[in-house]
Amino acid sequence: MESLIEGTLARLFAGHVHPRDVALQLARALEDSAASGAPGTHYSVRLNPADAQQLLSAHPDLAEQLALELLGLAREAHLTLAQPPEVTVVADPAQAEHTISVTSENRPAVASATQTMAPVQPAVARATPRAFVILDGERTIPLHEAVINIGRRLDNQIIVDDPRVSRSHAQLRLRFGHYVVYNLGSSGGTFVNGQRIEECVLRPGDVISLGGVPIIYGEDGGQTGTSLRAARSTRPLPPTPLEPGGGPKPS
Repeated sequence: MESLIEGTLARLFAGHVHPRDVALQLARALEDSAASGAPGTHYSVRLNPADAQQLLSAHPDLAEQLALELLGLAREAHLTLAQPPEVTVVADPAQAEHTISVTSENRPAVASATQTMAPVQPAVARATPRAFVILDGERTIPLHEAVINIGRRLDNQIIVDDPRVSRSHAQLRLRFGHYVVYNLGSSGGTFVNGQRIEECVLRPGDVISLGGVPIIYGEDGGQTGTSLRAARSTRPLPPTPLEPGGGPKPS
């Protein structure tokens, strides 16, 4: 889905909506509908009419392509669909220009005398990334769980003992082979590469800032030590607190 979106929607939404955000909304709609008890089978992609006309003029078969990609995502997640998914691109005047929203619903299948389906190649399972985060500029913490909470509270999987960080500040969640960072309503906010976010798909080298406290995200094989050091240098750590005598405060 990401490769399709990168090639198709990036040109339409250049400088406005990142293609990763579009892919995330489609995957999120599938996962959220599955969590409610029944995975959705019909998905509506809402665009401003001008954007919809431009997109469909260039790619009239986009809805069919997206439906096939959505079926592949469902297979990767081991979800059983009542029928093959359908995607509809809707021209919605209420949708702001250069934005996209995705909704899903579960409609009953309509029986017919003869039903045919185009063959679909079996989905190749996407490997879980061997991901990690770097705290304090040096301390590396591997990410093994699907849901990881970050904050000052002691029951978080990653504890950040800094007054700028909320007790429950952010969450990392594994979605379809990628970690996504979510802000949990923190007072200081959550930023990725300097941009305030509520949710964002992470890529190796991204710098997450929790109220000003930097955390570097990496993946084995996806980011070299040199580039990680370069990413680390873009967000300098605050100076070490000093004792009254001028020496560093013992940890």
